[in-house]
Amino acid sequence: TFILYARKSNESEERQVQSIEDQIKFCKIKAKQLWIDIIATFTDEKSAKAPYVRTWFNEMMAMIQEGKIWGIIAWKLDRLTRNPIDTGSIQYSLQKWVIERIITNDREYFPWDSGLLFSVETWMANQFILDLSKNTQRGMRWKAERWWLWCSAPHWYLNDKLNKTVIIDPDRFLLVRKMWDLLLKEKYSVSKILQYLSN
Repeated sequence: TFILYARKSNESEERQVQSIEDQIKFCKIKAKQLWIDIIATFTDEKSAKAPYVRTWFNEMMAMIQEGKIWGIIAWKLDRLTRNPIDTGSIQYSLQKWVIERIITNDREYFPWDSGLLFSVETWMANQFILDLSKNTQRGMRWKAERWWLWCSAPHWYLNDKLNKTVIIDPDRFLLVRKMWDLLLKEKYSVSKILQYLSN
């Protein structure tokens, strides 16, 4: 008996990853080819860069420790883990035969080969997150040094994703500017400004 696990977050590092539906479809085809019985499908829509935050991953690991499942099938190993704590939990369970088999799209992992190759592949997934964090921080510093906004556009502005800059919101900016002009120059009260705008 196997658990099917699929994960995708909306964060930038995983926007190109296959959708959860595609991952599930692949895993079910693979399971049918290998005559594997999937007893449950768990999906998380969160990043795996931090431990203890994925509800269904934690539920899956609890079922593993209770001896309710024999193995895991997932699209790739980095769907299961991208941090050392979750990696250690999975790897230790595999080495102790608590998990007897992990199946992905390109290989299978067994207790007797769960050392070097498993460690290298999960380390690469973790290193990707570390490098992404450093690159993001460098980009934010670069923008800050040039007085660019390094976060989402504030109210009444829009993010220009094509040119990676901030532009005026044509529908709201002029209206808000007029409100401030009325407040600061003509000394209108807030209630009078709202009344003026409603007319």
